[in-house]
Amino acid sequence: MKKLIFLLSVCLLLVVCSCKKSSTKPANVAGTLTVTIGGKAQTFNVGAVAHLDNTGGFNTLGIIGVQSTTTANSLVITVSSTGPITAKSYTDANSESQLSYTTAAGAIYQDDGTSGTSSTVTIKSISSTNVQGTFSGTLMLITGTGAATQTFTNGSFNLDIK
Repeated sequence: MKKLIFLLSVCLLLVVCSCKKSSTKPANVAGTLTVTIGGKAQTFNVGAVAHLDNTGGFNTLGIIGVQSTTTANSLVITVSSTGPITAKSYTDANSESQLSYTTAAGAIYQDDGTSGTSSTVTIKSISSTNVQGTFSGTLMLITGTGAATQTFTNGSFNLDIK
């Protein structure tokens, strides 16, 4: 069920992010999304955006960003709750947060709260137009080739909510 909710959230984010919108702000200047993966600092600021949704009393904050126009590694962060998304910590142990990292080569890493994986997303502040916070986790390879796990530390975001 958790993976279904996550996949639906990702699909919703992709649909929302792909909608044509007129704006004077370039798509890659919506905020910042940074993290250290396996000891290497990385940014995912291209098209970085957050989306807040309430469907059927279920609240979801989705965050997505791409590493660069030449390196298509992408990062998706999902926070879900039956109550409003507020400034506090959310963990995958409570089925409230999930991280997903996809490399340009097609490897997909996710956490599921088991098998040594974990994630924590801390919302520092949230309004109708902006969300700021931190995140970390250990993700496992679920498809493709690469290291069995990836460790995410020092993650932070400051994004417009669309």
